[in-house]
Amino acid sequence: MSFRDTVLNEAELIFEKRGIENTSTETLLTALGISRGTLHEIAHTKKHLVQLCIIQSIKNRQEIVDKIVAKADHPMEAVLHLLKLSIEEVHSFSSEFVQDLRDYYPRSWARLELFMRTISQKYLQPLLAKSIELGYLQQDLPPELVVRLFLNQLQGLLNPQLFPAYAFDYQQLFKIVFVYHLRGCATPLGQSHIEKFTHKAMAV
Repeated sequence: MSFRDTVLNEAELIFEKRGIENTSTETLLTALGISRGTLHEIAHTKKHLVQLCIIQSIKNRQEIVDKIVAKADHPMEAVLHLLKLSIEEVHSFSSEFVQDLRDYYPRSWARLELFMRTISQKYLQPLLAKSIELGYLQQDLPPELVVRLFLNQLQGLLNPQLFPAYAFDYQQLFKIVFVYHLRGCATPLGQSHIEKFTHKAMAV
């Protein structure tokens, strides 16, 4: 990993935890352990830095998604891993970070939302269809509708009035938002795999 990528990754984590507007340039420089000149070589302005951080985070997340799909033993396992990852990501965002993106960096927020939709359409929907084909999920389950519902639920989790930061841990959210829904849509074969995955995931 290059020095530039390391700086962007660390800056992204700081923004996600503290919020963007709450993080001054001086605070950022101290946390990153770099000079103002070094930061300016990477990004000319704070807005530029946020844009680069989002682009870098999307690249990182894409690599993780590709690895999950490649390593999964069956499509149902890949679906569960991707949904668990989605919950973990959303849960890691502070409400300040999300609100700052929406209010002050709409293009970066739109880029992040587009990535979420792309992952859902390019990966989740085909994986759900394959899970139906292989007998893990009920034959009459419409993959596109399920993906739309999942996306809507993830958007709801970003509402701090409904889900205050850290009021629920991500394992609770994963079970309530996704596992119980999928269990009701699954065949006995699918339910068996869901139970095994959930037991393993909750033990971590």
